[in-house]
Amino acid sequence: MKLVINGDDLGYTMANTMGIFQGYTDGILRSTTALTNSKYFEKAMDMAKNYPGLGIGVHLTLTLGKPLTANKTLTNPETGEFYRGSKTIWEKNPDYEEIYEEWKAQIERYITVAGHLPTHLDSHHHVHDATPEALEVAKKLAEEYNLELRRYSQYKFVAGFGGSTATVETMIRLIEENKGNDIEIMVHPGWCDLELYRMSSYSTDRLKELDVLCNDKLMQYIKENNIELCHY
Repeated sequence: MKLVINGDDLGYTMANTMGIFQGYTDGILRSTTALTNSKYFEKAMDMAKNYPGLGIGVHLTLTLGKPLTANKTLTNPETGEFYRGSKTIWEKNPDYEEIYEEWKAQIERYITVAGHLPTHLDSHHHVHDATPEALEVAKKLAEEYNLELRRYSQYKFVAGFGGSTATVETMIRLIEENKGNDIEIMVHPGWCDLELYRMSSYSTDRLKELDVLCNDKLMQYIKENNIELCHY
């Protein structure tokens, strides 16, 4: 059985980024996805050179930070940033060609900074398949770059870990329920500093997740059950 534990939001803040790296060095995390429009993206990628076994994909976004492209339908004109929240963008009747160009720019920025392709694609607030049209765009880009796409890949996407369910018992249960399958479990580990606390409603819970991923009981379970930790 192959298990991808993917830490979303690399580059969001330095605190959550350092937590992702610790989840790799001290725990079971082997995969992450980067917000390539974040101000910490380049620094995060430079630091990632110290963790060569960590797979890094692109965390496509339409709901956080500033876009990399000029557009008329994706951005709040008052702030110059993407519309906040997971639903607002879809209420604004976005132009899907503009979404294609923006996501392509986010992938291209990864390639420019990293010097190679990302391992896979997923998205912030699950925007890559929030609508049938968005999914069509995401699949087109995945095919164009020959990348795997969360929920549409060889790895079954398993939800249910996070917040009040971010426990060792939940992680083991999710794995047990999917024995015989190669799976991905999405996680959001991180350290929490004042910047993250002010920016995200999901802040201290990231420390809780990190604690689970680095738990000795969980790591022993992974070893005893011959589960292969991997990335895309």
